[in-house]
Amino acid sequence: MEIFRADKYSTDELFCRLSELDKHCVGIDGWSAESFKSEAEKDNGVVLYAMENDMVTGLICGYFAADEAEITSVAVAHAYRRNGIAAGLMIKYLNALPEITKSIFLEVRESNSAAIGLYEKFGFEKISVRKNFYSFPDENAIVMRKIIYEEG
Repeated sequence: MEIFRADKYSTDELFCRLSELDKHCVGIDGWSAESFKSEAEKDNGVVLYAMENDMVTGLICGYFAADEAEITSVAVAHAYRRNGIAAGLMIKYLNALPEITKSIFLEVRESNSAAIGLYEKFGFEKISVRKNFYSFPDENAIVMRKIIYEEG
């Protein structure tokens, strides 16, 4: 498995493949190819993807602003889960953030215990619940935060 960063020079085909994977994993709420492309073209956007045998097997997407970052999407193809792809993507994402980043936020379906376990393994803590945040099916989101460092 290799991990790459999408950017403004990445092909439209790649963004379509990222969208297909995201929608396959999260359903109708998955990102469009245009959304991935827009995020990758931003100076503060981070779009990483894992490739194996010419197949996109995983992705992580997010952005940073000022001293905070957000993870907006994580997806791993069903056949490739439990092989360290999400952990590898998480490490690369954390390393891609600027040094001034103090904390990282994300939302996750409250029923997604595998993802919650992964995030907790990386030091994320549950800080709140967003009622009925997700649809298809309707579900609450757990808001999680990882503190990189605190001033003072």
